[in-house]
Amino acid sequence: ADSRPLMEGKQLLDTLLELGIPCGYIQLNALTYAMQQVTKVFLGASALMSNGSIYGRVGTAAVALLAKDRHIPVLVCCESYKISNKVQLESITQNELGDPEALLSSKGNHGGESAASPKFKVLNLLYDVTPSEFVSGIVTELGIIPPTSVAVLLSEMNPQDAAVM
Repeated sequence: ADSRPLMEGKQLLDTLLELGIPCGYIQLNALTYAMQQVTKVFLGASALMSNGSIYGRVGTAAVALLAKDRHIPVLVCCESYKISNKVQLESITQNELGDPEALLSSKGNHGGESAASPKFKVLNLLYDVTPSEFVSGIVTELGIIPPTSVAVLLSEMNPQDAAVM
């Protein structure tokens, strides 16, 4: 699935197709329909928080929530160097904001107002937080671990930090 405005899923789609991996491509708003045919969900992560939550591109949490609701396993692919000792519980604090105008494809779709207008506000969050409860496993170069084991893995990777706690 892909979302606007960055459409990064198209780049991943091209890579997977070049590798000969059969794929489908949809927009996030068609996810409930497409999820009927899904047996596993693979998601990427920009960071992995110590409580097992995932900090990823906006839309990641929606995909994981829907998959959990349908009892479909959610596997997050994340290199161990992306594990953070931070905990983030929501998507507003410390989020990166994209250009509001990037969400607007034409002036006609919102009454002619620009994003700078006091009558019209656009929020273009680039990341969201996926709670660990929505994740079945985290795939790293060290193996597949449950989200509940992220803190343990972090302390094993950084024993000098564990001694300070």
